[in-house]
Amino acid sequence: MTKTKTKSKILPTIGISTLGCPKNLVDTENIIGILHGAGYPITAEHEKADISLVNTCTFIEGSTNESKEVLGDLSSQGKKLIITGCMAQRFKGDLFNEFETAQAVVGTGNIKDILDVVKKVTENLNKGKDSRIIKVDEVPMAVANAETPRMHTQIGPSVYLKIAEGCDHRCAFCIIPHLRGDMKSRPIEDIVKEAKHLVEHGAREIVLVSQDSTAYGTDIYKRRALADLLKAIADESGAPWIRLMYAYPTEMDEAMLDVIASKKNIVKYIDIPLQHASKKVLLSMRRPPTVRDTVELIKKKLPGGTIRTTLIVGFPGEEEEDFNELYNFVKDSRFDRVGVFTYSKEKGTPAGDFENQVDQNIKEERREKIMLLQQKISLEKNKEFIGKEIEMLIEHIEQAEDGKLRVVGRSFRDAPEIDGQLYIELKKNEITPPPGEFIKVKVIDCDEYDLYCKMI
Repeated sequence: MTKTKTKSKILPTIGISTLGCPKNLVDTENIIGILHGAGYPITAEHEKADISLVNTCTFIEGSTNESKEVLGDLSSQGKKLIITGCMAQRFKGDLFNEFETAQAVVGTGNIKDILDVVKKVTENLNKGKDSRIIKVDEVPMAVANAETPRMHTQIGPSVYLKIAEGCDHRCAFCIIPHLRGDMKSRPIEDIVKEAKHLVEHGAREIVLVSQDSTAYGTDIYKRRALADLLKAIADESGAPWIRLMYAYPTEMDEAMLDVIASKKNIVKYIDIPLQHASKKVLLSMRRPPTVRDTVELIKKKLPGGTIRTTLIVGFPGEEEEDFNELYNFVKDSRFDRVGVFTYSKEKGTPAGDFENQVDQNIKEERREKIMLLQQKISLEKNKEFIGKEIEMLIEHIEQAEDGKLRVVGRSFRDAPEIDGQLYIELKKNEITPPPGEFIKVKVIDCDEYDLYCKMI
């Protein structure tokens, strides 16, 4: 082993990878914070590691396959594995049979146990022994808070802040409640404390995430308290930008939208997975059928704001007329951002046992049709910004394919990692503000996803 001696202890280097959503990333950063605080050397380069820890995702078949591919590759290299996150929660001890170098599996609610697990694995490996440790609460309940150590791994001025864990909804296609449990909100004071800390350490944008952000507070306050939370973060954190992700249609109330509209540092951006437009399909999904009313309410309360949604095509029983209804809904609604997924049949979900499963080729065709429609809408919307001045948050400077340097950033319309970007080609000897700064730019060109600008 490559070992580091710290206070008379011999500690292995831990290689860490994270897969899946931003919520999983926050968990990984807590794990890194805990282990780093205990003196363990951390690396993202597994070839330099003695133990490889992978925080896995298993939301859909594609993410499960990706997690298995990463684990399989590391196992084939002989790396001793600690498997954390959603796959650990879902498959538990079965993972020892699939990955022969696995030493431990740690569930989504067991981040608090990670140091003890790593210590035990380390002890056994130093004795030349393997481990088969399972730390998976059947019902994941633990939630990290402002006091939980955390080390940021993302480069850039934006930081994710998890406001709750779990979900009380039981959508027919979704395995999340099984993996994360029911809604568990953090107290407002605790979230604001972490938000202040993030800003004090350089965050320029705080991105609020959870499985169901608009249900925030229904467990600990017995009411939807997102409006109160948003107001507190806007007033007390000092964050120049605050962005809310993962809203649920029937929980999108006027009080919450009024706060977003009234606070200058909350960006006018709504991320709301509507999933479909056909009432028949939505009811089969166990989702609310009132998506049109929700979209109209958002447009009324946030004129000029940005709406991002995600959709599922090919859900069991989706017929041509259902798909056409969805297609026309997208055409009429003219969303700013749309993500389209083909339905993934997941064992353990109600929809996995539904009849009338849709052929995979039909799913792909339907996805392609909506993506092409949305690209056209997105290009038309982006063209409306040509000649206008907008605010840009600078993320980094990069070298373009032609060798020239350009500034890369985002507008309020763009969430980190999933939406478009703004680009400024730098002239020779041109000076630009550093990453994390906000500047005014003029839009001079665009494509379907990105805007091309110049500094004013």
